[in-house]
Amino acid sequence: MTKLKNVLTALAVFTAILLPTWVQADEVENAVESTGYSYKINYPENQITPGGALKLKMNPKQEQEVTVELENYSDEEMTIDLSLNGARTNGNGVLEYGPSNFQKDKSMQYDLSDLVTIPDSVKVPAKGKTELVLAIKMPEVAYDGIVTGGIEMQKAGQVEASGDNKGGQTIVNKVAYLFGVTLSMTDKDVSPELELQKVYPELANYKNAIFLDIANTTAVKVENLTLDAVVTKKGSEEVLYESKKANMAMAPNTLMSYPISLAGEEMVAGKYTANVKVSNGEKEWTWTEEFDITDEEADKFNQGDVNIVQERGLNWKMIGAIVFAGLFVIVGIFFLLRVMNKKKNTSKKRQK
Repeated sequence: MTKLKNVLTALAVFTAILLPTWVQADEVENAVESTGYSYKINYPENQITPGGALKLKMNPKQEQEVTVELENYSDEEMTIDLSLNGARTNGNGVLEYGPSNFQKDKSMQYDLSDLVTIPDSVKVPAKGKTELVLAIKMPEVAYDGIVTGGIEMQKAGQVEASGDNKGGQTIVNKVAYLFGVTLSMTDKDVSPELELQKVYPELANYKNAIFLDIANTTAVKVENLTLDAVVTKKGSEEVLYESKKANMAMAPNTLMSYPISLAGEEMVAGKYTANVKVSNGEKEWTWTEEFDITDEEADKFNQGDVNIVQERGLNWKMIGAIVFAGLFVIVGIFFLLRVMNKKKNTSKKRQK
């Protein structure tokens, strides 16, 4: 019986990215129902936009503290765990502001954690308030564009679980607040630049795929992206695999590993060509990249593709070989013991 733990983190609810930070009375009531506490950003004078995410315009070498008021509505002291994360881009072309394993690009000059410091956690007294302090220190030389990310706040010790043990599924619900932080130093418009860095075979959710590593090499968000990609055999125009996707975005200086599904087909070794076109309505990027799939890679990924494994069923040749080897070992041990016993009995007769 398989127990699937599906951690559902409600980051979109009550976030400063999507909603006003200081919510109305009925919104506070809903928030308290889920978290037991609320937060309010104390916006400084250099906030660029009214309300919403924290967006500051700052100067070289400037140091600044921004406070966030946390209010505990429960009858017990509460510990709030904190996490500061630079924005990243997932494989679907969606910006991630919470904790993730998605990569930054080598072009990134500053990550949010390079400029902002927060504690690992804060304690909020029962029926009381406390302040979370963001310590910001800007670099000596001004950069163009933005540095952006998010701060996640989650009540410590959340172990709520639903589901039944017999059904083989357990759902763990964890609720958190997440608000965005964006820091800029100049008003210069930055024109986005994208690069196709690599094309390679890999598994996507245990299924065969061809991955495109596309990098945003500029310190600006790129939005309204449309991607159109086709894969052919090298030297052929016949389309083997293709993928189209719209309404994508990329965080500044990040890498997106975009999968092109093989639609359940076995991966075949050979030489291939990927033709990729990406557009944001104003600029267009096109790339043609050749890549190889080796025999070893094809075999490895086919063995890891759940659909192919199910279709192939049991590998009777391998099972037969294992059984034969096992019998050979057993027979060998039997004859070895027989010979040893025979020698032992012969030795005893001679002694008599």
